[in-house]
Amino acid sequence: MTNIKSIIKYHKMTSHPEGGYYVEVFKNKDISHIYFLLEGHQHSHWHRITKNETLHFYSGSPLKIYTSEDGEEFQTNEIGSKNNFIFNIKKNTWFAMKSIGTYSLIGCTVAPAFEFDDLELAPKNWKPSKFKFDL
Repeated sequence: MTNIKSIIKYHKMTSHPEGGYYVEVFKNKDISHIYFLLEGHQHSHWHRITKNETLHFYSGSPLKIYTSEDGEEFQTNEIGSKNNFIFNIKKNTWFAMKSIGTYSLIGCTVAPAFEFDDLELAPKNWKPSKFKFDL
């Protein structure tokens, strides 16, 4: 069994609506935390949530994070390299993610606690108007 498959199996991860795999590891009314894994051939669909989210890098290859506050301009950030292991995403910011290697395992913390009603997936094939490439 590959390292990726063993992580998914060990943590009992399931498919996430935005892509990749996840498992909720902690939740109360104030905060929630999941493990989230993207394989190298996957990317997360453009989405946004109504609450602030903090991403924590755990293992695998660095993860590219693409964000857009206005749906036009975009920024590219990376966690998992150059001593950068955490990234904050402001509520209502569009974002998508892509591993730059075989997989990326991160944690996602949301406060107040995440509910699926907080999630908005962009329409299929949507991307910020100035985003020059496909994921």
